[in-house]
Amino acid sequence: MIVKERKESKELLLFKSLHPRKCLFEKEKQYYLSLEKGYEGEVEFDHWIRGFSGGWLFLNDLLLGHNNTFFQIDSLGLTHDDVYLFEIKNYEGDFVVKGDTWQSTAGKEIKNPLHQLKRCESSLKRFLQDRGLHFNIKAFLIFVNPFFTLYQAPVNPSIIFPSQLNHFFSNLSKISRPVGAKQTKLTEILIAAHKETYPNPFIPDYEYDELAKGILCEKCRSFMRFAGDKRKMICAHCAASEELEFAIIRNVAEFRTLFPERKVTTIGMHDWCGGIFSTKTIQRVLARNFAYAMQGRATHYVEKEAMSIEI
Repeated sequence: MIVKERKESKELLLFKSLHPRKCLFEKEKQYYLSLEKGYEGEVEFDHWIRGFSGGWLFLNDLLLGHNNTFFQIDSLGLTHDDVYLFEIKNYEGDFVVKGDTWQSTAGKEIKNPLHQLKRCESSLKRFLQDRGLHFNIKAFLIFVNPFFTLYQAPVNPSIIFPSQLNHFFSNLSKISRPVGAKQTKLTEILIAAHKETYPNPFIPDYEYDELAKGILCEKCRSFMRFAGDKRKMICAHCAASEELEFAIIRNVAEFRTLFPERKVTTIGMHDWCGGIFSTKTIQRVLARNFAYAMQGRATHYVEKEAMSIEI
């Protein structure tokens, strides 16, 4: 049972919006692609565990603090007897181990994921001990991409390769002894301690005026245009379609992620959507889905539950 679902980080959401709208530097682009690849691997992991029995509680994508430092847990599984720590990697291609060094066969060095796993395990142990909690932790490094090969791999039962996934998850799924109050308490502590974002996330500089305006396809991130009946949007690249209202609402959410300090107004959203909708259409969609707020003579829209705070 997954008690904390995975969601895209603020960093990833920002990069997903910025990448089609402005020219990123190569370093920024590679960082974005790494974030996206990592998230795809974590979602793949979630497919494996989604059908597990009540003998499990899973918490995904935890960001915890300890002694003024942060550590991230891709997935944590709680059973009646143990805590399972999963570090998930979506590496693709051929890699080789040379001592403590991991690198691609082309010679590009990467961070040793076993070291990452050990640091995360140690941080979790200290985090729990400081709260008077003592659990047996079993840590695993999970490679989910079927096109990953590691040459000269160390013999280490903590490493689970793509060819071992079926057997590994089959064994785990057989754990069916129900979790108890101790595990439920730990779940509550971890969720309460979770941080939404790092203090200093890596975000490129951007300005409103430099970004391309319009509605991005949710699937391929290309720009959309009107379909034939003008009640739907269609992607110019992958032909995915979406109801006009849903497309506008999604674009408003993207705007609020990129510019949380700006007000959502009819004129503003008309511009952000690329001017392809009439202001009347924009206003109708905003009025149906958001609360109308006023600040002085200026009017804008807010989430309905936030209306009492804004007014």
